[in-house]
Amino acid sequence: MASRVKIIGGVLLLAVVAALGLVAKTSAVTSADIRLDEHLVALRNPTFTLVAKAATLAAQAAVGVAVAVVLPVVLWFARRRRDALLTACLMIGALAIAFAVKTLVAEHRPPKRLWVIPPDNAMSFPSGHAAVAAAFALLLGMLLRGRMRPLAITVGVIFAGVVSFARVYLGVHYLLDVGGGCLAAVSAALLVSGFLDLPRIRRSLEDVGTPASGRHHAGRTPRVPTG
Repeated sequence: MASRVKIIGGVLLLAVVAALGLVAKTSAVTSADIRLDEHLVALRNPTFTLVAKAATLAAQAAVGVAVAVVLPVVLWFARRRRDALLTACLMIGALAIAFAVKTLVAEHRPPKRLWVIPPDNAMSFPSGHAAVAAAFALLLGMLLRGRMRPLAITVGVIFAGVVSFARVYLGVHYLLDVGGGCLAAVSAALLVSGFLDLPRIRRSLEDVGTPASGRHHAGRTPRVPTG
């Protein structure tokens, strides 16, 4: 039941992201976003700009794809097969949702006069960098357990926040764009974790890690001696 609730929640949140994209295109919201970006221009200095550029590089799509390929391999050989699939599907899912909504909404970037760096493409909502950063933050909280988990969640939230601020600071995104990117990652996390928690999928993953002989004996009814 919980898995279905997650899936439904993920679908509803995806609809919210798409609706926010349409709101972001309205003239009133765009004007407010431009004013915010213009205020951030006054905060720019060489140190902040260097940090913002570094955060952008750390959360680019290529990094997300690399995490989606390398980390699942490590987890798979560590016999954490559900976590391996979760990692791959969450990272790719967040990027796919961000790209799909970006194409659907087709919101223009902030004015060129505000850019510190050139954007990756002409479409603004949602931020793919924010989606990658938020997906990574969610993974840290979902993969790490025990005493390390609170620290991992804190680091992940800070990373996602820095990347989101960096994209607005650099003038290539609006505030609503980075919010939409983070929500896209949460939507992907709900959909993927809900799907992997479905009883049939969970049993299949457990069977992958169990030797054939073990599965055979596990399913056999023991014979009781009749004397």
